[in-house]
Amino acid sequence: MPVRHLDFYTNQKNLISVQPLSALKDIRLGIDGNVWLKKIISQAASEQYLAGIGGTPSCMRKAIEKELEGFKAASIHPLFVFSGLTLIRKDKSYVNDDVKMVKRNAAWDAVNAGKMDLALSSWSSSYVVHQPDLVHLVIRILKENNIDYMRAPYGAGAQLVYLERNPKQIIHATYAGSELLMFDIDRVITSIDFTKQTFSVISKKALLQDLLLSDDQFLDLCILAGFEYCITFPPLATEGSFAFKSIHDLLQQHRTGFNAVKAYAESPQVIKSNYVDQFCRTRCAMRHQPILTDEGHVEPMNVAHAPNDIHEFIGYRLPDEVYYYLSRGVITEPTLNTLLSGSVAEFSPLCNGETKEYRSFLTSDVMKMRAQTIALLKVHLHTVYDRKISINYWFENSSAPEHILKPDPSFKPESISQWKAGKRSILKDLKQTGMARPDYAFCLDMISNAGDALSTILPTGAGKPAPLATLIEVQGRHLTKLLQLRGFIEFTHQPSAYGKCIVDTFKIHTTAPHEFQDALFLALELVKAELLTPRPYSHNYTKKAVLENQTATKAIRLVTRTASLLSARFKGVKSWAGPLSRDLLAFNSITKVLTRGLRHLSEAVLLEMLLGNECQKDTLDFTELAASMPFAYEPSTVLGILVKEYLELLTLNANANNNKLDKDQAIQQVEEHIGATSLSSLANTVKEELQRGFAFWEVVCDAVKSLAASNAISKELAQEFQEANNWTKTRKI
Repeated sequence: MPVRHLDFYTNQKNLISVQPLSALKDIRLGIDGNVWLKKIISQAASEQYLAGIGGTPSCMRKAIEKELEGFKAASIHPLFVFSGLTLIRKDKSYVNDDVKMVKRNAAWDAVNAGKMDLALSSWSSSYVVHQPDLVHLVIRILKENNIDYMRAPYGAGAQLVYLERNPKQIIHATYAGSELLMFDIDRVITSIDFTKQTFSVISKKALLQDLLLSDDQFLDLCILAGFEYCITFPPLATEGSFAFKSIHDLLQQHRTGFNAVKAYAESPQVIKSNYVDQFCRTRCAMRHQPILTDEGHVEPMNVAHAPNDIHEFIGYRLPDEVYYYLSRGVITEPTLNTLLSGSVAEFSPLCNGETKEYRSFLTSDVMKMRAQTIALLKVHLHTVYDRKISINYWFENSSAPEHILKPDPSFKPESISQWKAGKRSILKDLKQTGMARPDYAFCLDMISNAGDALSTILPTGAGKPAPLATLIEVQGRHLTKLLQLRGFIEFTHQPSAYGKCIVDTFKIHTTAPHEFQDALFLALELVKAELLTPRPYSHNYTKKAVLENQTATKAIRLVTRTASLLSARFKGVKSWAGPLSRDLLAFNSITKVLTRGLRHLSEAVLLEMLLGNECQKDTLDFTELAASMPFAYEPSTVLGILVKEYLELLTLNANANNNKLDKDQAIQQVEEHIGATSLSSLANTVKEELQRGFAFWEVVCDAVKSLAASNAISKELAQEFQEANNWTKTRKI
């Protein structure tokens, strides 16, 4: 978040210099990844339907690759620095999504009335892509393109300033937002235009001369104006009347920000917001924000003058090793922020989370997963982190009783620590399969035999086994532990019924693409929670049934929910603008919170392994390890919508007199209905996408058959899948 009105002021005063891009040739350019990613997202602003389909922006990859091509053509060597942990807050987090939820409901009312322009307007003012959800994907793309990146311990700005001012000249210039001028830096590049071959830059010296302020006074000015870490000074924050000049005048009158704040200390607005304390904490945080040094240590900026109580405004210090894994993308900040802040804010999903099923899943299954994640994070950390963690839900008001994340009594972190190399060699077996890295089916097959499973159990009292030396061994052990945590592997190290069904299924579907592995994992988790069923949820958004036949309705509901666990394949140039389904979006919301929970849990498993010296760390490529983490992608509802459109058209016309469609005709009508724009956005033909959806449906059906044979699921659920599969057989492509 930029300093309020600072950009307007610099534009008004003509303090922005535009220079030819050739001036940056052959330099190492440090880039604030969050500022740059905001630009990328704004370029993909045409994806206005994203709030209605869920998932990640389909045009993001192409937009990123286009930017990278621009840097390469200009002979600029970028280093992207993304923000890490958030600074601690003293005020209790309270989630109020009422305004957003009203706008989302208005958007769906407009969709149902056929007024798409009105719907898109409501969505645009109620939905902003949450950048932290995308950073791990962006890092993966940068890795694929051999572009340097890192995560800062805290704010990217402080890290960039350190890198530029370092005597080793790690970077030569910085591309960031104008708020970077709050730090000790000479100039900031605020934009680059590859089309015009120019860049814009602001000189801090010129800005200070124009304002007639010292460096310290300018910092106070920015804090009082308001930015990411601090609200605008309340007495001057009235919407519509705030002006940058009013803060400037106040500062010139009182000479320092602290004097100005103290002068208003008795103001009800200042007292209510605890602004005096907030100002002081923010000022210290800006002067002494921790950075990762080129020697691998984390220390405050201006360390010689840093106060002893820095933890009061930054938070308790983590081991340097943890900050290093954060910098490489092995672990992301949401998992650590929960532990550091002691709270979780749960915002409403895109569907508004009105179903009992979503809220129940969130407050039971997801909460247990979070408890496991936190327990694993704390294993090798100081006891100061053994603290209570509160959870605040959007559907409760501020006076609701506090929810505390309670430890799962059935889970002990040491229960997944009794692993050693077994009879079978993961390196040898993997080489024989021709796979690049292990997946769930491979890890489960390695221990499917009782003797093989027994050989992986570390005997009681035995010394610590030799550390895992290769990336493949680490990846295999990591997936194995995750599978054990989620109940796919028993304490005997043999696959459970759920683990066995994965092995059995992929022995049948030997050519199934790798993307089916994560999707099947999600499907089985949802089967276990009885959320992947043909039954409607408590809040059904389809007011009038499309089909009168209940057998067909139930089958279509189950098949489309299953298909929507896969991401549709997009070209990444144009975005989806076709039909929508709020009922599928409600299911997608469950999928989304499950995917994130599993990703955070898998990160905690890996961090516990690394901190526990289970791996030979000097041999590992941590960027490659980060890029191979599971559950990186959140699917949208698009593939489910395509399957739904096709099956409903085929069924409706099969019931009409003398108007029966064949499969190809039904596909043609689907193409006409979704429109030319959406059709051209897909990387595959509609037929190919439907084939993917039905292929995955067959995989899930075979997995459910295996579970039914082991009596691991209810007879009712097994029967529902069987009936849906029988109905679908003649309609599949």
